[in-house]
Amino acid sequence: MVVKFNNAMNADEVSALWTRTVAEAAASQSGATLTLDASDCATLGGAASALAVELRRIANERGLKLELRDPHGSLDTVFRVFPAEKFAKIETGLSGRSHSLAAQVGESTMRIWRDFVEQLAFLGEMVSGFLRLMFHPGRLRWRETLVCFERAGIDALPITLLIGFLIGLILAFMSAASLRQFGVEVYVADLIAIGLFRELGPIITSIILAGRSGSAFAAEIGTMKVNEELDALVTFGIRPAMFLAMPRVVAATLVMPVLTIFAVTAGLVGGAMVLVSMQVPPVTYLNHVTDSITLPNVLFGLGKSAVFGTLVGMVGCSHGLQTGRTADAVGRAATAAVVGSLVLITVFDGAFAVVAYFAGV
Repeated sequence: MVVKFNNAMNADEVSALWTRTVAEAAASQSGATLTLDASDCATLGGAASALAVELRRIANERGLKLELRDPHGSLDTVFRVFPAEKFAKIETGLSGRSHSLAAQVGESTMRIWRDFVEQLAFLGEMVSGFLRLMFHPGRLRWRETLVCFERAGIDALPITLLIGFLIGLILAFMSAASLRQFGVEVYVADLIAIGLFRELGPIITSIILAGRSGSAFAAEIGTMKVNEELDALVTFGIRPAMFLAMPRVVAATLVMPVLTIFAVTAGLVGGAMVLVSMQVPPVTYLNHVTDSITLPNVLFGLGKSAVFGTLVGMVGCSHGLQTGRTADAVGRAATAAVVGSLVLITVFDGAFAVVAYFAGV
């Protein structure tokens, strides 16, 4: 097999030559001769150089005899600057998945373990960063924090108000349908107020934040990694976790209680509309709501929402920093950020329920 190079080759010609010669070389038997002829080529262009390196890599991999016709030394220069041994095989398309159940279980277990270790390392870095910020708050990029606060909070108000209103509306209808049989539908106001402040408000808002902002954090930082912007930060001696993740985590932590208050308020308005339509006076509804909203309930709900916001911010940023260097990896990082946030929110909500039970809150 002879591959001839010349000075007049353009990118289109190299592309056609690549498709034909690489497939032919990969199908050759071990011991066959592969000749690279650059007799008429004083210098190789970028595309031709890449083809020469790829053919030499295939020759080494397949055990082919490589013969060089290189009177001008152009091939020698390319191989000296770009050793074929340093280049991995170029993969096209998505990697295949093993059909063996044991292999899939093992791969999933190792992937979960690596993710757990990376999350712990990121958690440790963020905790140390928070401790340093307590003594040096000026090190936080406050302008970037406010921008993230605006994007995650103010921009999310419409969807938060809509979902909160619908949740209150649905909860009121479902509760009133049962309590009306006993003539105590007025206590739906107590149920809505306590349920929204303690459980539904923080959970619904955190789910919105995870799907809307947590995935955005992962995609933004992941794209920066693909574009080698994180490498540039490291080159300048800047830690990406502190420079990029810390403002987003702080913003998510601060914005969650605010969004929760708006969601709960919208839910109470939705519940009021249902009860007023059932001939319950607005004053009676308001009195029941104010009597049931105690300070422990409010503080407990807002504290949960702040913790959920921290979880969403940390999971989103950590998956962004751990992204691979392909577009597919950015998509998978955004998906993993949402799934991881929802899992942690559920786990921590269960932990809060147990603590509240034993504490009598």
